[in-house]
Amino acid sequence: MIALQGVAELRRIKAHADAIEIGGAVTYTEALPHLDQHFPSFGALVRRIGSRQIRNLGTIAGNLATASPIGDTIPCLIALDATITLASRAGERVLPVESFITGYRQTALAPGEVIAAIRIPLLASGEEFAAYKVCKRFDQDISTVVAAFRLERRGGKVVTLHAAYGGIAARAMRARSIEAAVRGRPWAPAWLADVEALLARDFTPITDHRGGAAYRLRAAAGLLRRFQLEASLAEPMRVEAL
Repeated sequence: MIALQGVAELRRIKAHADAIEIGGAVTYTEALPHLDQHFPSFGALVRRIGSRQIRNLGTIAGNLATASPIGDTIPCLIALDATITLASRAGERVLPVESFITGYRQTALAPGEVIAAIRIPLLASGEEFAAYKVCKRFDQDISTVVAAFRLERRGGKVVTLHAAYGGIAARAMRARSIEAAVRGRPWAPAWLADVEALLARDFTPITDHRGGAAYRLRAAAGLLRRFQLEASLAEPMRVEAL
């Protein structure tokens, strides 16, 4: 067992003009103030990961390295176009998080490499971000479906939508069919009528004790509909606050 908590270079959080960079050994608890500042919905999701004791030791890098299809932070990082810096004696290389996860609990991490840092671009003016988690208990439970959405709209129409899901495929990934279908369309409930069929093009969910395949697809579609509703309110609000 090798503990990395004493490696100062891995414990740094750097604030840049256009991004935050979180070291590989930075704990969830240490990262939370920065997530709360720039991505409040991401911060709220992290608070539901395990117990406080786990968040005091666990790291976002660890969540990435396990490459679980239901890893809570991975869809958020994918939707936000985060990149990961991998370091070894041979030097460093940078990969998009989406490329780093290569399959079910598989990553692009090479022998001798460590996750040095995760770089998360800040939202541009006019962009919105939200993350959601469906599980049997609200707190301290493993996810059935996780979703993260980054939206840019102009003149009431969608410019770009990044929709990333965990729990409905062997790895967390983007719903490319939905993203393509909504581009240039009004940000309104009407275009969500066929969301389940679009999701089925990209994902083949499993059935296990947390939920069946049909339930997972329905839940994933419902989270997108919920995001559309919440992002359309005159005053931003999560339904938990009602």
